Amino acid sequence: MKIRCFTVLLIFIFVTVFATQTLIFVSGDFYPPFIFKDEKGNIVGISVDILHLLEKKIDVKFEIKLLPFSQALEKLERSEADMINFIFKTPQREQLFLFSDPIFNIESRVYFRKNLNIKNFSDLSRYVVGVVEKDANEQLLRRKVSSVSFKYFKNMEELMYAIRENQIDVFLMENLTAQYYLVKYDIFHLFTSLEPISIQQIYFAFPKSKPQIAELINSGLAKISDSDLENIISPFVRTTRLLPDWAWYVIFIAIACIIGVFGVLIVVNRYLSKQIRKRTEELQKRNEELLSANEELDALNQELKASFQELESLNEELQQTNKILQEKSEQVLKFQNAFLELLDISSKMTYESIQEKDFLFTLLKTFKNYADNLRHVGVALKSSEFGKTLIVLCKDSDDFVIERISELIDFQSESVHESILNVVSRMCGKDIVENCSIHVIKTSSEVYGVLFYDSGKIASEVNMEKLSSLIATFLSLRSYVREQGIFHRRLLTVMTKALEYYDFYTKGHSENVANYAAKLAENLSLGKEIVRKLYWAGLVHDVGKIFVPQQILNKDGFLTPEEYERVKIHPVKSYELLVAAGLGDLAKIVRHHHERYDGEGYPDGLTKEEIPLESRILCVVDSFDAMTTDRPYKKALSVKEAKIEIENCSGSQFDPDIARKFIELLDSGEIKR
Repeated sequence: MKIRCFTVLLIFIFVTVFATQTLIFVSGDFYPPFIFKDEKGNIVGISVDILHLLEKKIDVKFEIKLLPFSQALEKLERSEADMINFIFKTPQREQLFLFSDPIFNIESRVYFRKNLNIKNFSDLSRYVVGVVEKDANEQLLRRKVSSVSFKYFKNMEELMYAIRENQIDVFLMENLTAQYYLVKYDIFHLFTSLEPISIQQIYFAFPKSKPQIAELINSGLAKISDSDLENIISPFVRTTRLLPDWAWYVIFIAIACIIGVFGVLIVVNRYLSKQIRKRTEELQKRNEELLSANEELDALNQELKASFQELESLNEELQQTNKILQEKSEQVLKFQNAFLELLDISSKMTYESIQEKDFLFTLLKTFKNYADNLRHVGVALKSSEFGKTLIVLCKDSDDFVIERISELIDFQSESVHESILNVVSRMCGKDIVENCSIHVIKTSSEVYGVLFYDSGKIASEVNMEKLSSLIATFLSLRSYVREQGIFHRRLLTVMTKALEYYDFYTKGHSENVANYAAKLAENLSLGKEIVRKLYWAGLVHDVGKIFVPQQILNKDGFLTPEEYERVKIHPVKSYELLVAAGLGDLAKIVRHHHERYDGEGYPDGLTKEEIPLESRILCVVDSFDAMTTDRPYKKALSVKEAKIEIENCSGSQFDPDIARKFIELLDSGEIKR
């Protein structure tokens, strides 16, 4: 009886040890590409393929159970499951579970469309970033760029739907999961990413009570090579995909066509070689015929000598013709040089500060100097005053007449020629009747006036048409530049008024700063363009304060560190608003007007000459007006006290040369508070 019991025990131990083990594997019910159900309801994914490979390596079977992730963790904690799908290792989890060797490195990245101008994390502040709710990577991204905006989605499917529908251009996700979805929806080639915001390892986990299973799985994982893992991952994600599938089909067809064309060329080449050999034989035969014909040519040479005298007489005629052509060529060259000079003039006279009359005087004078026998040339243009016409007449190199006549001329009517003759005759004091020609100055959308001239010898009609087109182009460009300048002035004025409505204490401050800055720039002998930029920059330098809460701006007392940080964003916001409005030259000045000469300022911590000259000027005058103005948190200083403060901060907060010049202007009375 004892022997029988012992035998049964040995059999039971043998079966237990050597029979194939079945391990209960639990996982979250949806974690692509690691584990999910396909269209037929089969459980698939990277994790499933790794389990199949482990079954072959260590002779075990896995029973896969998909549960909500929280339930899967609870089962593992109660030892009701043998292992769980990939999770991150944390100090709390290490107290509850055993972990396998690390399987993969998971990178969390920001993905964006390739056509977006994103080069680093700071560029994300202009976009909305899509992210799944409660994704821990959101906080990691906020640490890198605090001003980023997020749009939250309940799950990954909703987020990917928004991406496919072009509702989201930037999103945050783990790299393998992101690559799986981008490949699945055939949009991988449209996206790229920034550097990882975090890199973490993922593991299989086991109950603390089952260390033998952890050792068994680790032994199996050690038998899986990197190439095995790569073969498992590749069907679900791709590391590189520059072109969509259809593009490869097009390339394949193109290569096939090239091969076909190459084959045709070979056939044609052989055919041509055969034809060349045939033609060579024919040429050799013809050469023999030519040799015989040469004798006949010798006889004809005598006849040619007789004809030589006739050729000499023809040569004299050709020389005379060549002289005429040379004169015409010189005339054409002069006219070309005139047009080149006129184009150079027009390229330098398209700024808002250049008047039409200056351009027209220079153009007509240049044209008259190059044209032969030109007695007068001028233009008649629509006047800015209703019912009047502007006449500009050049009678000689230095004699210009400009007159605004009280007559409205219809430049497209048949009577325009007679009207111009009458006006020019009156201005010249004599009748102008000979060779007076007129060309309409117009673009495709507007008629500006006419070009008229009186000359015995003048260049071609085509060249005159080009001259009138050049004038029309300049007038059209001047109109555009003027309208653009008016628009920018109105836009800057609206920005200033919006800030004054938002912050009562800013009213008058922006205008004071603009006037001080312009006056200081003039005394520093800076150009008119810099003076103009400084005036407009002074008007809008604080427009970014509309992003700072009013209770902070109007606080009666010291700001907390957090409140001060909120105030410090206003030059950056001013910069962003001006760049968006197409005023990049002003935006740079405004961004740095709170930088300090010693590098302790904000937002970029620039020092000395790293700070733009205009920003250093704006810093001094802005500080002066702030010191001499009542604010909620302080009373205004006197001008004398403000001067002392500027002198004390010269070389630390302020550029010492600019501070000294500003104090001189205050002392001289050229700048008054």
